[in-house]
Amino acid sequence: MKESSGPWRREVALVTVALVVSVALLCVFHYGGDPAWVRRHLPPVSGSDAVLWTVQTTFLSVGFAGLTIAAQLFAEAPLAIGTSRKRILAYIGASWFVTVGLVSNAVMTLETIWLPSAGGVILSFAWFVATAALLLVSTSRLTHLFGHPSRLDEVVRSSLVETLSDRLDRVTRRYADAAKGVSELLAPEEAARPFGPAASTLNVPVPQAGRVVKAIRSKAVRQASGSLGLAATARGSSEHGPVDDYSSPRILLDIHPGDRTRLGDTAFRVVTSARLDPRTAARVVRLLQSSISVEPREAVTPYEDTEREIATLKDAIGTTLRSGALDTAERALELLGHIVRGAWMTELDRGITPPRGSLARGIGLFQTIGEVERDALLSPQVAHVFISAATVRALEAPATGSTEYVDECLRSFTRQWSDILRQGGPEFEELPVRIVACVRDLIAYTDPSAEEPGVLGTHAVWAMVELVGLAVDAGRPDAAAMAAAELRGVVESGLDGRTRVHARAGLLVLSAWLAYLAETGDRRAPSGSGLEAVVRPDGSWHDIFAARDVIDVGAPFIRWDRWESGGDRATLPGFLDRAQLAALVGTSGTLPDAEDDETAAEYGRLLRLIPDTSGTTGTAEGHLRRSLQEELGEWDAAEDERLARAPVSGPRIEALAGSLRAALAERGGLAQLLPDEPEAFDGSGEHHPVLGMNFSVPRRSFVDAGPAGDDAGTDALGRMIADAFTDAEERRLVAILREVDGTRLDRTATSLHDIAMDLRAQAEHFILIAPYGGRGEAVRGFPAEFTEALDRVTVVETGALDDEAILFDRRTTLRCHREPERRDGLSPVEGTGLALGVFDDIRGRDGSLLRVQVAESLVAGPGEDPRVFRFGSAP
Repeated sequence: MKESSGPWRREVALVTVALVVSVALLCVFHYGGDPAWVRRHLPPVSGSDAVLWTVQTTFLSVGFAGLTIAAQLFAEAPLAIGTSRKRILAYIGASWFVTVGLVSNAVMTLETIWLPSAGGVILSFAWFVATAALLLVSTSRLTHLFGHPSRLDEVVRSSLVETLSDRLDRVTRRYADAAKGVSELLAPEEAARPFGPAASTLNVPVPQAGRVVKAIRSKAVRQASGSLGLAATARGSSEHGPVDDYSSPRILLDIHPGDRTRLGDTAFRVVTSARLDPRTAARVVRLLQSSISVEPREAVTPYEDTEREIATLKDAIGTTLRSGALDTAERALELLGHIVRGAWMTELDRGITPPRGSLARGIGLFQTIGEVERDALLSPQVAHVFISAATVRALEAPATGSTEYVDECLRSFTRQWSDILRQGGPEFEELPVRIVACVRDLIAYTDPSAEEPGVLGTHAVWAMVELVGLAVDAGRPDAAAMAAAELRGVVESGLDGRTRVHARAGLLVLSAWLAYLAETGDRRAPSGSGLEAVVRPDGSWHDIFAARDVIDVGAPFIRWDRWESGGDRATLPGFLDRAQLAALVGTSGTLPDAEDDETAAEYGRLLRLIPDTSGTTGTAEGHLRRSLQEELGEWDAAEDERLARAPVSGPRIEALAGSLRAALAERGGLAQLLPDEPEAFDGSGEHHPVLGMNFSVPRRSFVDAGPAGDDAGTDALGRMIADAFTDAEERRLVAILREVDGTRLDRTATSLHDIAMDLRAQAEHFILIAPYGGRGEAVRGFPAEFTEALDRVTVVETGALDDEAILFDRRTTLRCHREPERRDGLSPVEGTGLALGVFDDIRGRDGSLLRVQVAESLVAGPGEDPRVFRFGSAP
C-alpha cells in the first residue's frame, strides 16, 4: 500500500504555479520593458544576474551537502529504518529546499540566457532569498537533531506510529465488511474446548498459501454449519421417526481479512460432539475453503510493509550489541518498545479487530522483539539490558487496556528464562534469580491508573507458572523450585484475593503437570527434587474450587493444556482432575451445597474420579466420596422434582418458532423461488410425502423453571432446522430435475447462441442451480456471449450438487407445493411451510429431555413443458 502523497502534491502545485508566474513576469519584463521604479531606484549592475546564478548554485551545493550529512543519521543504530528517512527529511524541510532551489535555478537560467532584464534580476533575487531562507531553516533543524538524539528518536518513533496508523485506517476501511454476517455463525475462541469424550476437531487448511485474505463469505460458512446439523428425512405422514440427540457444533475462525496465508495454516476449526464421517468432513472442508476470497498475488499487507521497515532496526540493534555499544542498544530497545506500544494503542483507538487477538503479533513487531532478545546470551551485561527493557515495557503495559499486550510484554521474561537455562554458561547463574525477582515484583505491582488494576498481577502469576514449566523442561529443578516457591509465597501473602486465587490455580496446574510427567515416565520428571511438595495446592474447599474455576474459564497468558509433547492432547486435563481431587482430600470443613447446574456437574465429575472400592479408598477419600454423594443426591432429587412439575413454556416455543422463521427467510432456497401450485396436486394431503425431524433437547431449555432464555442457543437451533429442511427440499427438487429430459450443453454446442438470446429476453424466469463455489467451474470455457447472458439469471448454490450445474425455466419445469404437516401436537410456523411441536413424552428415557418435532408436507413433480439445460459431469 502506498503512503499518502497529499502534502507532496500540494507542494509541487504551489511551486509550479510560482514558476509559471515567474516565467510570465520574465517575458513581460524582457519584451515589454522594465518598470520605471526599477530603472530609477534599482538598476542592476551588468553581469549581476550571472553572479547571482553562481551564488545560487553554491548555496544549492551547500544544501545538498547538508542533506548528505543528514543521511549519515540513518547509519546510527536506532534510526536505520526506512520510514524515518522520509520523516527526518520532512522535519528539516529538505523537500521544500530542494524543490524551491531547483526551480529558482531554472528561473535564473531563463533570465540569464534568454530573458535578461532589470526586473528579471530582482525576481531572481527573490527566488535566491527564498532558497537561502529554506537552507537556513533546514540547517538549523538538522543541527538541532544532531545535538539532541532524544529528539531524533522521537521523530523516528512518531513517524513509524503515524505511518502505521495511516495504514491501519486504510486496511480498516478496505476490510470493514469483509467478514460481514460471519461473526454470528462462528463460536468464540473459548468454545474450542471439547464438550464430550467423543468430541472431535476438524482442522480446515487454507485453500491457497501465500495469498492475502480479502473476505470471508458468510453464505458458504452458513451452508457448512448447516451440513453439521441433523438432516430432515422423508417419512410417512403418520410416522414419528427415531429420536436423535442434537448438540450444536462450533466453527472457529483462525484467519482474518488482511492476513497472508502460509503453508500449513489452519483457516477454520470445526468442533463437533462426535467425529464426522469422511463424506461430511470433505464437504465441510470444501464449503469453508470456498468461503475465503483472496487478493491478487501482488497484494502486500500493511503489516508486511511495517515488518520490512522494522527489520532494519532489528539488524541495527544486533550490530550495536555485538560492538559493545550497550547504551546505544538500550536506547534502540526503548525506541522499539515505544513503536510497539504506539502501534498497539493505534489499534485500540481505532477499534480495529486484530488478527488472532493481537495486531502487533500479526505485523511481526513482537516477533522482532523476540528475535532481538535471542542476543541475550552474548553476555550477562547484554542480558541485563534486555531484562531492564522488558521490565519497563511490562510496567507500562496495563495503561494500554489490552490484556494481549500485557501478555506479550511478559513473554520477554519467559523467552530469556528459557534461553538462559538451556544455553547459558556459569556466568549467567545470577540471571534466573533476577528474572524471578522481576516477575515477583510485577505480581505485587498495582497501577491505579490502569483500567484493570490487578491485570498485571494475575497475568504475571501465570508467567511465573510458565517459568516453572520451562525450568522443568530444561532439566533445572533448582530453578523450577525457586520460581514455585515464589508462587507459594503469593498464596500465603497479603495480596488481593484475586491474585492469590490465580496463584493457587497455577500450583494446581503444576501439580497436574508433574504427575503427568511422573506417570508417563517422561525424562523431564524432576524425581527426588521435592518440587511436588512445593507445588501441591492447599486451602479450603472454596479455595480449591475457586482455583479450578479460574482454570476452566481459561488461564491467561499460557495454554497449559498444550504442554504435552505429542500424544493425546486430552490427557493432561485428566491429571488436572486428579490433582484437584488430591487437594480436596486434604481439605477440612463442610462441602459447599450444590446450588446450581455447574456445581452439581463439578461434583459429579469428581465423584466419578474416586474409586468405588472400599478396600482401596482411604478414609479421607471415603469421606469426600460420601459428601459428594450426599450433595448430588439432594440436588438430583430437587432437580427431578422441579423439572417434573415444570410445564413446557409457550413463550420459549414461540421464540424457537420466531428464530426458525427468521432463519428460513434469510436462508432462502430453491423451493421459495418456485411458484406455489396447491391446485396441481391432491388437496387432501393424506398421501403427501413428509419431510421431518425428530430430536431431543435438554428439558430445561423449554420449561419455565429452567434458566433464562438463551437467545444464541435458540437462534442456532432455528438455523439448524432451517438448513436441514432447505437442504432436503433442494435435494428432492434436484432429483426430479435429473429425471426430466433436458439438454446437456458443452462449450461447442450450436444452440448456445439461441439460448443466450432467450436468457437476455427472459432472464427473470430462469434459475441456475450450482454447487457452492462451483458455478465458475461448471461454465468455465463457454463463449463470453453465453456466460454474460447467464450472469443475468437467478443463481442458487446448493449442497445437492457436487460438480454439475442445472439451468431451467421456473415457469414450466417444476410444480411444487409446501404446507405444514397436519398432526396432533404440531402447530404451523406462520409464514413458512413447517409445523413445530415440543413434546414431553420421552421421560422414561431421560427425565431431563424433551422431544422437538418439525414436519413439512412437500409435493413436487415435473411441469407440463420442462426446459432444462445441464452443465458439467453427469450424476
